[in-house]
Amino acid sequence: MVTSTPAPWSELPQDVLDLIIDRLVSSPPRGGFFSSAWSLVQGLLGSSAKPADFKKVRRVRHWVSADRARFRAVCRSWHLAMRRRLSASRQLPWIVMSDGSFYTPSDAICTSPPRLPTLPSNTRCIGSTDDWLALDFINAKKMHSYSLHNPFTGITVSLPQLDAVIGQVCELFEVRKVLMRSTPSDIVAVMTNNWNHPLILIRPGKGLWLPEPQSAPFVDIVDIAFLGDKLYGITEAEDLVSLGIEFNSDGMPTVSSTECLIRHPSGNSSRGVWREFDDNFYSSNNDKGGKDEVTNSFEDHTEAVSEDSEERALDELRNKTGDGMILEGATWWLDDEVPHEPKDIITVIRYLIESHGKLLMVKRKLHWPQYSINFTSKVEVYEMDVNDEVHWVPVSGGLGSKALFISRFFCKSIHTCEDGDRDALHFIDSGEKYDMRSQIVSPSWRDIDLYRSTWIFSRELVV
Repeated sequence: MVTSTPAPWSELPQDVLDLIIDRLVSSPPRGGFFSSAWSLVQGLLGSSAKPADFKKVRRVRHWVSADRARFRAVCRSWHLAMRRRLSASRQLPWIVMSDGSFYTPSDAICTSPPRLPTLPSNTRCIGSTDDWLALDFINAKKMHSYSLHNPFTGITVSLPQLDAVIGQVCELFEVRKVLMRSTPSDIVAVMTNNWNHPLILIRPGKGLWLPEPQSAPFVDIVDIAFLGDKLYGITEAEDLVSLGIEFNSDGMPTVSSTECLIRHPSGNSSRGVWREFDDNFYSSNNDKGGKDEVTNSFEDHTEAVSEDSEERALDELRNKTGDGMILEGATWWLDDEVPHEPKDIITVIRYLIESHGKLLMVKRKLHWPQYSINFTSKVEVYEMDVNDEVHWVPVSGGLGSKALFISRFFCKSIHTCEDGDRDALHFIDSGEKYDMRSQIVSPSWRDIDLYRSTWIFSRELVV
């Protein structure tokens, strides 16, 4: 009996490679892809082939399951095949959880995803920007140290300036967002829930900038985005604030100007902090309206604290440290439309996104049923319009062949060549997709913790 010699691994025909690549792009469930791709390889290598007989086949099984980024690493011919097939296509983001576990687009959402192998133990992911993760390492003494880490290149950039400010915090402290303007050597903006340093601007290796403790408008900002050289922020009341950034002679960043570009209409928010202010409220180096205004915003909160000793202790800790003194920023209420039925908690969340030279605000109405997963009932997209005077203009009809990926920690707008993703908004926590053209929200297919998940995008250059 003559045994056929397996074809060289690097000489798989282009049409077979195209079939595998197409299945990666469509992101089917993991098991379905494995069975189909493996049968194609077996047909070329012989019916008697087994994974144990060919080490490279085991590598394919692992890499392909993790996404087409790993497909490219098999050999040069496979890398070129991917480049030819997908030169005009985009890359889907990965989902990274706070514990460092991750999902790729081709993974079925399961209960035990793998952990990023480059992350050390005792490290949490607290944010992301493009292909960089923001990490919080906690040592045995409960001290925090922060860094930026790129899991695709393995590069890590320490942030000792940030450690000096928030290296020792209580359990109420939270980093809400970490956003880079361009690269880790440029501006890094950090939002926290501490009213003494609600916004921190860092230039690694050069220094950092902090606003005056408890000062407006910084304590009112619920989301931020870079557009050009400026940092923009929105409030729960949908004010839009621009922050001009400059460097001093030592290269340290500083906020040189603040300007309220869009003021909320009167009564746009039920919280006491959202009131009409005079023109000096948003001016630079203004300490009016700082501590007093913010303190007023927490009057209802402090009055509502029970006499329970644990609650009193937490309230004392908030006032002592400033941690937890900035509320989440989402407007919420109970749904009273259906009497005598379990009431949904309804929240309205606002996201600020830079989209190819434009500034967008996404306004999302989210339901939290008692006995089901959360779902989106309404989505509105607005664009900053600078004609005559700056104001929010509703975006209708679509996003111009773009897709928005939305999460609490990072949002991104990308070009897309795929019809199914044009003019779509993807929400990380519910797995929903909102089509702006049809105004239809697709059913949820997963339930990921809103407070523990973020997007991360590999660079297009690696295709």
